[in-house]
Amino acid sequence: MSGGGSPVPRVDGDALRALFEAGAAAVAAAAPAINAINVYPVPDGDTGSNMAATLREAAAAAKEVSPGSSAAEVAEAAARGALYGARGNSGVILSQALRGFAKGLAGAAELDAARLAAGLLAAAEAAYAAVSRPQEGTMLTVLREAAQAAQAAAAQMPGEGAGLPCLAVLEAAAAAAREAEERTIDQLESLREAGVPDAGGEGVCVLLGGMLAQLKGEELQLEEFGAGGHAMEFAAAHAGDTYGFCTEFVLEPVTGAVLDLPRVRALAEGLGQSVVVVGDERLARVHVHTEQPDALLAAMADLGRPERVKVDDMDAQRARFESAGSGATAAVGLLALSRGAGFDRLFESLGARVVDLGMVEKPAAGDIARAAERIGTADVIVLPNHRNVLLAAEQAAQLARCTLHIVPTTTLPQGVAAALVFDPGARAAELADRMAGAAQAMRTVEVTRAAASRTADGVRVEAGQAIAVVDGRLTAARDRLEDALAEGLAAAGAGPGTLVTVYVGEGGDAGLAGDTVRQRFPAAEVEVIDGGQPLYPYIASVES
Repeated sequence: MSGGGSPVPRVDGDALRALFEAGAAAVAAAAPAINAINVYPVPDGDTGSNMAATLREAAAAAKEVSPGSSAAEVAEAAARGALYGARGNSGVILSQALRGFAKGLAGAAELDAARLAAGLLAAAEAAYAAVSRPQEGTMLTVLREAAQAAQAAAAQMPGEGAGLPCLAVLEAAAAAAREAEERTIDQLESLREAGVPDAGGEGVCVLLGGMLAQLKGEELQLEEFGAGGHAMEFAAAHAGDTYGFCTEFVLEPVTGAVLDLPRVRALAEGLGQSVVVVGDERLARVHVHTEQPDALLAAMADLGRPERVKVDDMDAQRARFESAGSGATAAVGLLALSRGAGFDRLFESLGARVVDLGMVEKPAAGDIARAAERIGTADVIVLPNHRNVLLAAEQAAQLARCTLHIVPTTTLPQGVAAALVFDPGARAAELADRMAGAAQAMRTVEVTRAAASRTADGVRVEAGQAIAVVDGRLTAARDRLEDALAEGLAAAGAGPGTLVTVYVGEGGDAGLAGDTVRQRFPAAEVEVIDGGQPLYPYIASVES
């Protein structure tokens, strides 16, 4: 995090690098709290984690630039790092904003007030251009109003800020961002109903706040953030958090004992961040970003037996691709983003190479591009299989050396429906169209436990309730997971003549699910499959 010291009178390349690092550190520390204000109370809310990961790559790329380089060179490096490292929709939009910022700084050895204002304006314009249908009340609004305030502040200076310090312009931008973020809750009905501000906009506010604190030589007080009275509950202990190793494991109780999930969660939070703990007293799935994976696993051994340990998923992902062969005998390759051993096996059986969707933080655009290239075909069809991976997949198409055809699948069952149509000998563009049609005919029900109390899509949910999300809309909240599944399937049109497929994940019960669905929909054809997915005990599809 930004440290105390003297204010920075001018912003050359080295100072701009420090601003990027401070902003990235602030968003990394804030990521869990930003995740928590997503509209839908699902446990894989990921806006903060994806923005933090994108900024981490941007700051790392900027750090590689030689000391004494110009501000323009540092900004260009940061933009390039973010382009390859962009994760999730918020990360892609942020990467495009950094790209615009770099263009606004083209040729600048140092930043003055005028150049900073121009860069922020170019950043906002690039972010809007990256979205096909921009929506107000989002991080786009926050970026635009911050840029407009920066322009107004520069315009009031002698010479419109040329040759003058940047501090007043960045202060104006940060203040306007905060005000814009507070108003987002009244600009979108979904935010108003949920009672939360926009998560991406909160990330922009934290980013600008971290940069401003660095420029002023002050410590950023994260507890000051939280729009509209929705305090984000930052602890001072998290001020220096960084993302280290993505550590995942299954925790089993020792013989004759049960798991104490509150203790497991407290221990994980004490040694890391972006913590996700799901399961029950018999089995828990744990995901933590930590600088001390060995210490974390050793400490967890006092509470249970860590099994199926994965540290640094990207290394494991690369090894899987390297051992899988080139795929050069096919005319078209297939790349599926997947989550869960059962889904992995299913996609692989249908001819796809698999990239891990991750628990919270989504794959980067550059990782998707590199995975597609390893298949070894000139054309690769990509199944994102998550609504928050679509933009990253589209950005990957600009980075890959092969031609990517993105089939816009937003759920795993949609991806399965599309993969069933895959023909490695067909013409890629026509095949992608057929696969998209198959995916659109599939309705999806996702069942999990609510991570927070919230109202969304007219449904009031209490934290811990079982909820059903049908094609991205919250449909039902019940006490039992199986009851939520049944209600979701009814909303998705399950009934006579339909095929209902239930994918059982961690925390689900195949027997209970099968019995419940068959009793509720006796005239439907019902299949129960091991999906192995974390976070969602049941994912189901309905096909007419």
